[in-house]
Amino acid sequence: MNPFRCGACGLLYFLNPAVAVGGFLHDGDGRVLFLRRAKEPARGRLGLPGGFIDFGETAEAALRREVREEVELEIGRARFLCSQPNEYVYDGVTYPVLDLFFVAAVNGAGTTASPEEVAALYWRKPVEIRPEEIAFSSVRAALKVYLAG
Repeated sequence: MNPFRCGACGLLYFLNPAVAVGGFLHDGDGRVLFLRRAKEPARGRLGLPGGFIDFGETAEAALRREVREEVELEIGRARFLCSQPNEYVYDGVTYPVLDLFFVAAVNGAGTTASPEEVAALYWRKPVEIRPEEIAFSSVRAALKVYLAG
């Protein structure tokens, strides 16, 4: 299946995953910021601040940008937690994705969210989150790593 070869010209095309970031952003009380998704895929389920990495951008810079765009917060030093494979189904196409998860502290408990992407914000203790509330399998797997850490 990978790579694809064009029958006409012989060109090889390697289908590699897109890369995205997610942040376990915690406050001083051990709570983590979870977002209720405002759009598909998985509208209405919980996710983390984050998103796809742009060309020429580091994972850490992408996380900082996405956090600013989605919840208007600034994060401290981001520590890499783990990577998890994921599938992102959008407009009938399933995209393979590699999600890179980080842990970072935030100052303040942001209450502002981008309404296009975020329906609501929740500061919750991670142990209170039920797996069926979470939008993506990669976030569920990363949450287990976070809780074990």
